[in-house]
Amino acid sequence: MNRLADVVALVTGGNTGIGAAVSRRLACEGASVAVGWFEDEEGAVALAESLSAAGPECIAVRCDVTDRESVSRALDRVERVLGAIGALVNNAGVLSRIPFLEMEEEQWDRVVQVSLYGSSRCCRLALPRMIRHGRGAIVNVASELAYLGNVDLAHYISAKAGVIGLTRALAKEFGPQRIRVNAVAPGPTETRMIAGITPEFVRTIPLGRLGKPEDIAAAVAFLCSDDAAWMTGQVLGVNGGLVMA
Repeated sequence: MNRLADVVALVTGGNTGIGAAVSRRLACEGASVAVGWFEDEEGAVALAESLSAAGPECIAVRCDVTDRESVSRALDRVERVLGAIGALVNNAGVLSRIPFLEMEEEQWDRVVQVSLYGSSRCCRLALPRMIRHGRGAIVNVASELAYLGNVDLAHYISAKAGVIGLTRALAKEFGPQRIRVNAVAPGPTETRMIAGITPEFVRTIPLGRLGKPEDIAAAVAFLCSDDAAWMTGQVLGVNGGLVMA
Protein backbone atom coordinates (compact mmCIF):
# COMPACT_ATOMS: atom_id res chain seq x y z
CA MET A 1 0.00 0.00 0.00
CA ASN A 2 1.47 3.35 -1.08
CA ARG A 3 -1.30 5.79 -0.27
CA LEU A 4 1.33 8.19 1.17
CA ALA A 5 3.67 8.07 -1.80
CA ASP A 6 5.33 11.47 -2.40
CA VAL A 7 4.37 12.67 1.10
CA VAL A 8 7.10 14.07 3.34
CA ALA A 9 6.26 13.70 7.03
CA LEU A 10 7.82 14.86 10.29
CA VAL A 11 6.96 12.82 13.39
CA THR A 12 7.97 14.46 16.65
CA GLY A 13 9.01 12.00 19.32
CA GLY A 14 9.25 9.66 16.37
CA ASN A 15 11.85 7.24 17.69
CA THR A 16 10.06 5.51 20.58
CA GLY A 17 6.68 4.06 21.51
CA ILE A 18 3.73 5.35 19.51
CA GLY A 19 6.01 7.71 17.58
CA ALA A 20 8.22 4.89 16.33
CA ALA A 21 5.17 2.90 15.25
CA VAL A 22 3.87 5.96 13.41
CA SER A 23 7.22 6.48 11.68
CA ARG A 24 7.22 2.83 10.55
CA ARG A 25 3.62 2.90 9.34
CA LEU A 26 4.00 6.12 7.36
CA ALA A 27 7.17 4.82 5.70
CA CYS A 28 5.48 1.49 4.98
CA GLU A 29 2.75 3.41 3.16
CA GLY A 30 5.26 5.25 1.00
CA ALA A 31 6.06 8.46 2.92
CA SER A 32 9.52 9.90 3.34
CA VAL A 33 9.70 10.23 7.12
CA ALA A 34 11.77 12.52 9.30
CA VAL A 35 12.08 10.77 12.65
CA GLY A 36 12.11 13.64 15.15
CA TRP A 37 14.10 12.93 18.30
CA PHE A 38 15.12 14.73 21.47
CA GLU A 39 16.83 11.85 23.28
CA ASP A 40 18.55 8.74 21.89
CA GLU A 41 20.04 10.00 18.64
CA GLU A 42 21.56 6.58 18.00
CA GLY A 43 18.18 4.87 18.18
CA ALA A 44 16.56 7.47 15.93
CA VAL A 45 19.30 7.15 13.31
CA ALA A 46 19.04 3.35 13.39
CA LEU A 47 15.27 3.55 12.91
CA ALA A 48 15.57 5.99 10.01
CA GLU A 49 18.20 3.83 8.34
CA SER A 50 16.05 0.74 8.65
CA LEU A 51 13.11 2.58 7.13
CA SER A 52 15.22 3.86 4.25
CA ALA A 53 16.48 0.36 3.54
CA ALA A 54 12.91 -0.84 3.04
CA GLY A 55 11.46 2.08 1.12
CA PRO A 56 11.73 5.85 0.48
CA GLU A 57 14.47 7.95 2.03
CA CYS A 58 14.01 8.66 5.73
CA ILE A 59 16.17 10.69 8.10
CA ALA A 60 16.55 11.38 11.81
CA VAL A 61 16.32 15.02 12.89
CA ARG A 62 16.84 16.53 16.31
CA CYS A 63 13.63 18.32 17.24
CA ASP A 64 13.22 19.77 20.73
CA VAL A 65 9.61 20.90 20.59
CA THR A 66 10.16 23.29 23.53
CA ASP A 67 12.72 25.27 21.48
CA ARG A 68 11.53 27.31 18.50
CA GLU A 69 14.96 27.34 16.87
CA SER A 70 15.31 23.58 17.19
CA VAL A 71 11.95 23.05 15.48
CA SER A 72 12.81 25.56 12.75
CA ARG A 73 16.15 23.88 12.08
CA ALA A 74 14.46 20.48 11.94
CA LEU A 75 11.93 21.70 9.38
CA ASP A 76 14.67 23.34 7.32
CA ARG A 77 16.59 20.06 7.21
CA VAL A 78 13.49 18.05 6.35
CA GLU A 79 12.73 20.27 3.37
CA ARG A 80 16.37 20.47 2.28
CA VAL A 81 16.86 16.69 2.29
CA LEU A 82 13.40 15.21 1.68
CA GLY A 83 11.33 17.98 0.10
CA ALA A 84 8.30 20.10 0.97
CA ILE A 85 6.63 18.94 4.17
CA GLY A 86 3.17 17.52 3.62
CA ALA A 87 2.38 15.91 6.98
CA LEU A 88 3.18 16.75 10.58
CA VAL A 89 2.49 14.37 13.46
CA ASN A 90 2.73 16.09 16.85
CA ASN A 91 3.45 13.08 19.02
CA ALA A 92 6.13 14.31 21.46
CA GLY A 93 4.94 14.18 25.05
CA VAL A 94 5.99 13.55 28.62
CA LEU A 95 4.03 12.12 31.51
CA SER A 96 4.59 12.11 35.26
CA ARG A 97 2.13 11.16 38.00
CA ILE A 98 1.99 13.78 40.75
CA PRO A 99 -0.90 14.72 43.07
CA PHE A 100 -2.17 18.15 42.11
CA LEU A 101 -1.50 19.77 45.48
CA GLU A 102 2.05 18.43 45.52
CA MET A 103 2.87 19.56 42.01
CA GLU A 104 5.46 22.30 41.55
CA GLU A 105 4.87 24.88 38.83
CA GLU A 106 7.98 23.67 37.05
CA GLN A 107 6.52 20.16 36.85
CA TRP A 108 3.25 21.51 35.46
CA ASP A 109 5.08 23.74 32.99
CA ARG A 110 7.29 20.92 31.69
CA VAL A 111 4.35 18.74 30.65
CA VAL A 112 2.38 21.62 29.15
CA GLN A 113 5.46 22.96 27.35
CA VAL A 114 6.01 19.66 25.56
CA SER A 115 2.48 18.46 24.84
CA LEU A 116 0.53 21.68 24.23
CA TYR A 117 3.04 24.42 23.52
CA GLY A 118 5.19 21.97 21.60
CA SER A 119 2.31 21.02 19.33
CA SER A 120 1.38 24.67 18.86
CA ARG A 121 4.99 25.62 18.13
CA CYS A 122 5.41 22.91 15.52
CA CYS A 123 2.13 23.87 13.85
CA ARG A 124 3.07 27.54 13.84
CA LEU A 125 6.33 26.82 12.03
CA ALA A 126 5.05 24.11 9.68
CA LEU A 127 1.85 25.79 8.54
CA PRO A 128 3.45 28.53 6.38
CA ARG A 129 5.45 25.82 4.60
CA MET A 130 2.32 23.75 3.98
CA ILE A 131 0.47 26.81 2.70
CA ARG A 132 3.29 27.44 0.20
CA HIS A 133 3.08 23.78 -0.80
CA GLY A 134 -0.66 24.16 -1.36
CA ARG A 135 -1.85 21.45 1.02
CA GLY A 136 -1.00 19.52 4.18
CA ALA A 137 -2.18 17.30 6.98
CA ILE A 138 -1.49 17.74 10.69
CA VAL A 139 -2.27 15.03 13.22
CA ASN A 140 -2.02 15.88 16.91
CA VAL A 141 -1.75 13.08 19.47
CA ALA A 142 -4.15 13.82 22.32
CA SER A 143 -5.48 11.32 24.90
CA GLU A 144 -8.76 9.75 25.91
CA LEU A 145 -7.96 11.02 29.41
CA ALA A 146 -9.01 14.47 28.18
CA TYR A 147 -12.56 13.07 28.31
CA LEU A 148 -12.23 10.74 31.31
CA GLY A 149 -10.01 12.64 33.72
CA ASN A 150 -7.80 10.80 36.22
CA VAL A 151 -5.97 11.37 39.49
CA ASP A 152 -2.38 12.65 39.68
CA LEU A 153 -2.42 13.71 36.02
CA ALA A 154 -3.96 17.21 36.05
CA HIS A 155 -1.03 18.71 34.09
CA TYR A 156 -1.06 15.98 31.42
CA ILE A 157 -4.85 15.95 31.03
CA SER A 158 -5.03 19.75 30.82
CA ALA A 159 -2.36 19.76 28.12
CA LYS A 160 -4.10 17.04 26.10
CA ALA A 161 -7.46 18.80 26.39
CA GLY A 162 -5.70 21.89 25.07
CA VAL A 163 -4.37 19.86 22.14
CA ILE A 164 -7.95 18.97 21.21
CA GLY A 165 -8.96 22.63 21.33
CA LEU A 166 -5.92 23.59 19.26
CA THR A 167 -6.84 20.96 16.67
CA ARG A 168 -10.34 22.30 16.20
CA ALA A 169 -9.27 25.95 16.11
CA LEU A 170 -6.60 25.36 13.48
CA ALA A 171 -8.91 23.17 11.40
CA LYS A 172 -11.35 26.10 11.13
CA GLU A 173 -8.65 28.64 10.40
CA PHE A 174 -6.60 26.75 7.84
CA GLY A 175 -9.19 24.61 6.08
CA PRO A 176 -9.52 27.25 3.34
CA GLN A 177 -5.79 26.81 2.65
CA ARG A 178 -6.33 23.05 2.13
CA ILE A 179 -4.67 22.17 5.42
CA ARG A 180 -6.43 19.43 7.37
CA VAL A 181 -5.90 19.29 11.15
CA ASN A 182 -7.13 16.27 13.09
CA ALA A 183 -6.23 14.44 16.29
CA VAL A 184 -6.09 10.92 17.61
CA ALA A 185 -6.98 10.22 21.22
CA PRO A 186 -5.31 6.95 22.24
CA GLY A 187 -6.61 4.82 25.05
CA PRO A 188 -4.24 2.91 27.35
CA THR A 189 -1.47 1.74 25.04
CA GLU A 190 1.47 -0.59 25.62
CA THR A 191 4.33 1.91 25.86
CA ARG A 192 6.86 2.85 28.53
CA MET A 193 4.52 5.63 29.69
CA ILE A 194 1.85 3.23 30.89
CA ALA A 195 1.90 2.11 34.50
CA GLY A 196 -0.41 0.68 37.13
CA ILE A 197 -2.76 -1.05 34.72
CA THR A 198 -4.44 -4.03 36.36
CA PRO A 199 -6.14 -7.04 34.74
CA GLU A 200 -9.38 -5.81 36.28
CA PHE A 201 -9.07 -2.52 34.41
CA VAL A 202 -8.31 -4.26 31.13
CA ARG A 203 -11.52 -6.22 31.51
CA THR A 204 -13.46 -2.92 31.45
CA ILE A 205 -12.26 -2.24 27.90
CA PRO A 206 -14.96 -3.53 25.51
CA LEU A 207 -12.40 -5.02 23.11
CA GLY A 208 -10.68 -6.73 26.02
CA ARG A 209 -7.08 -5.62 25.62
CA LEU A 210 -4.68 -2.73 25.82
CA GLY A 211 -3.86 -0.86 22.65
CA LYS A 212 -0.66 -1.44 20.73
CA PRO A 213 1.36 1.42 19.25
CA GLU A 214 0.53 -0.02 15.84
CA ASP A 215 -3.18 0.54 16.50
CA ILE A 216 -2.56 4.25 16.96
CA ALA A 217 -0.19 4.38 14.00
CA ALA A 218 -2.84 2.97 11.67
CA ALA A 219 -5.24 5.77 12.64
CA VAL A 220 -2.56 8.42 12.17
CA ALA A 221 -1.66 7.09 8.72
CA PHE A 222 -5.32 7.20 7.72
CA LEU A 223 -5.65 10.84 8.82
CA CYS A 224 -2.49 11.77 6.91
CA SER A 225 -3.78 10.17 3.72
CA ASP A 226 -6.25 11.25 1.07
CA ASP A 227 -8.61 8.59 2.43
CA ALA A 228 -9.38 11.26 5.06
CA ALA A 229 -9.59 14.06 2.50
CA TRP A 230 -12.93 15.32 3.86
CA MET A 231 -12.01 15.10 7.53
CA THR A 232 -10.74 18.03 9.54
CA GLY A 233 -11.22 19.18 13.10
CA GLN A 234 -11.98 15.62 14.19
CA VAL A 235 -10.72 13.65 17.19
CA LEU A 236 -10.46 9.98 16.33
CA GLY A 237 -10.73 7.84 19.45
CA VAL A 238 -8.53 4.74 19.31
CA ASN A 239 -9.28 3.18 22.66
CA GLY A 240 -10.91 -0.22 22.30
CA GLY A 241 -14.31 1.26 23.13
CA LEU A 242 -13.25 2.63 26.51
CA VAL A 243 -14.57 6.06 25.50
CA MET A 244 -17.48 6.43 23.10
CA ALA A 245 -18.06 10.02 22.07
